[in-house]
This record gives sequence, structure tokens and C-alpha cells, in this order.
Amino acid sequence: QGWYGRPAPDFVLTDINGKEHKLSDYKGKNVLVVFWATWCGPCKMEIPHLIELRNTVSEEDLSILAISNENPDLVRSFVAQARINYTVVIDRGGLPAPYSAINAIPSGFFMDRKGNVKLGTTGLVSLEEIKAILDAE
Repeated sequence: QGWYGRPAPDFVLTDINGKEHKLSDYKGKNVLVVFWATWCGPCKMEIPHLIELRNTVSEEDLSILAISNENPDLVRSFVAQARINYTVVIDRGGLPAPYSAINAIPSGFFMDRKGNVKLGTTGLVSLEEIKAILDAE
């Protein structure tokens, strides 16, 4: 939890449609960053919750970035099949700490509107925790 309350280091990743996403472009919004993979059982269990979050919380209040380090074509077809409605980006290596230290998935980070880390989690991201943080604003 050494990153709690500190500015989240910036990164630039490309989504499965070729569009670049820079974390700093999301300043002014809350951001949930989730690390996942198509082969990860717990990650698959998390997807419906993230879809629900995307459906119930406006893009203005919360952006969701799901990061996979797999083949973009594989991820693209998985996203279509699972009907994922949030942004999925591909990590080709080179993410700064604390993201580079992730060694278990799913894992996640929640950043507030100022770009500070408010939550770092290994395992399933708790929707209750996310909603509590959003409600506390």
C-alpha cells in the first residue's frame, strides 16, 4: 500500500482497436485499472461485475481500463464473445511501477479524479469498495 494517496505513474497503452490511451488523459475522472487474462478463471468471474459497473456508473464518473498482455487478436475475439463493454488495452511490457510489480491476476488499481492511487488490490476487485469510494466523493 506504499502507493496509496500518491500520484499514479502515467502510462500509454493501445486498445484492441488500435487507439492509444494515456492514463493522464483520464485526469478529472475516477479510473479503475484491472490486470487480467483470457485464461484466468477468477478474471472471467470478474467480467460480469465490471460490465455491470460500466452499465450502472457513467463514463464521466468512472473509466475502466482492463490490461492484458496477451495477443491482441485473441483478446479482441474474447472481448467480442464476452460482450465486454469497457476499454481493453494491451501491455507489451514497459509499464512503470507499481504496475510492473503485478505478479498475480486479477489485480487492480483505483485512481481518483486527481490521479492519486486510492486502492491497490490483488484478487477480485470488490464492487462494494469501488462504489463506496465513488459515493464518498
